[in-house]
Amino acid sequence: MIDYDDVRLVAAIAAAGGVRSAQARLGTHIATIYRQLRDLERRIGGVLFERLGDTLVPTGRAEPFLEAADDLRDRLAKVERRVAALDDRLVGMLNVTTADTLLETASACLKAFSAAHPGIALSLQVNNSFADLGRREADIAIRPTLSPPETLVGRRVARFSYAVYAADVSAAGGWIGFDAVLSALPAAQWLKANVAEDEIRLRVNSLTAAAAAAEAGWGRALLPDYLGAARQLARAGESIDALASELWVLYHPDLRGNPRVRAFSDFSAKWLRARLNAGAQGPGHPNG
Repeated sequence: MIDYDDVRLVAAIAAAGGVRSAQARLGTHIATIYRQLRDLERRIGGVLFERLGDTLVPTGRAEPFLEAADDLRDRLAKVERRVAALDDRLVGMLNVTTADTLLETASACLKAFSAAHPGIALSLQVNNSFADLGRREADIAIRPTLSPPETLVGRRVARFSYAVYAADVSAAGGWIGFDAVLSALPAAQWLKANVAEDEIRLRVNSLTAAAAAAEAGWGRALLPDYLGAARQLARAGESIDALASELWVLYHPDLRGNPRVRAFSDFSAKWLRARLNAGAQGPGHPNG
């Protein structure tokens, strides 16, 4: 009979890429893990992993275990969200995630919120891709986006555009471009259409790096207004309306009743609107 421990064993080894690396995840002696793996393979009649160099790679027999582990994580995350929604205290942990371009702004927002709610312990994760709020990788997200995931609810707190910035506009002869990592970014497509290749003096893989390079004197950088204004940079020209986007505060709908999530959503929406001087821009995400 296959049980939860079998699923946990296979998932840990697959995630770690080996038995030794899975030891920390399982909290079990390495000899015990090897014994459990051999016993499970004997019970199911075949190997669960094949060695590829220094890595253990799951075989087809491992797939049902990994699918079950994934389903269990979703179920446990749902339980965790439901329990969190019933927590009516304005104390405890609140995990916030944001993009690197918003690091300074989000840090200042969290500092102001902490002063108003000292009983709430805060953590801030910087990640340029959406954290999985459904699995509680974070409780609430501050994200620049025109299309928030339909699985989340929240508020549009500001609109912003892009403009060209440089440390010294009169002396900035070249441009800072983006590498292939950011090729799908509308700003990267604008640069490709409007700036010649031989004018690109440096390529970077993040907007924050572009802002830092502009401050260092590499040339002109195309940046979100809120990022350019936060740096020692001068604006070269008007905002580029075609690149306009939005700033959202988002969370999973199961957490809409959690007082910490609600308190931060209310506070951060007002604070960010004031900080970015954008004003209220409509009702927000559907169901928010």
